[in-house]
Amino acid sequence: MQTFHGHIYFLGNEIDRAAIVRENIAQALPQLTYVGRLIAKPIGPHSRPMFEIHIPASEIEKITPVLDEMRQGLSMLIHPVQENELEAHTVDAKWLGEELPLDLRVLTKT
Repeated sequence: MQTFHGHIYFLGNEIDRAAIVRENIAQALPQLTYVGRLIAKPIGPHSRPMFEIHIPASEIEKITPVLDEMRQGLSMLIHPVQENELEAHTVDAKWLGEELPLDLRVLTKT
């Protein structure tokens, strides 16, 4: 089964809001297969602190508008899990809210 990852971004002064959004999402969407912890610093291609969720492909169309309502103004990237990570995070990605810069260098295979 294909999965999508959602990354919900926050700034240092938004960590309390991010914690509430995370808890609300975890409670409201039991069909998510993973709700990660708050990561308080940029990691991988992500230029801001964030937390990650995993969404089954069969639920993506139903869950995306719910996530858009629940994100409380925080930016969110949704992308499919696929072999070509650069493509997944750019061409095949969808943003809810402000599109943020990513460090795409870490996604390219050398």
